[in-house]
Amino acid sequence: MFQKRDGAYCLSGELSFDTVPRIWQQSQEALKDKAQSVVFDLAEVTQSDSSGVALLIAWTRSFHRQSRTIHFLHLPKQMLAIIQLAGLKNIVPIKI
Repeated sequence: MFQKRDGAYCLSGELSFDTVPRIWQQSQEALKDKAQSVVFDLAEVTQSDSSGVALLIAWTRSFHRQSRTIHFLHLPKQMLAIIQLAGLKNIVPIKI
């Protein structure tokens, strides 16, 4: 699930090969949001695989192309592990 709440775009449930395409489509409104800085909160994500990490990278690229800032909060441990193992720590803007 993807929704805007308290100024952040919140994701919940599973980020997987099966769910990421639908979430990408739902997120297109966020890409149209004119705010200079956008936050994605993943506190309610229950599970993620490399597809979820690919989604974060796609969002990051889209926002950077628009010269906008994006940050991700509360990433699940498995996403952080994938990001670290793949050497993507400097690419995915995580706020702690």
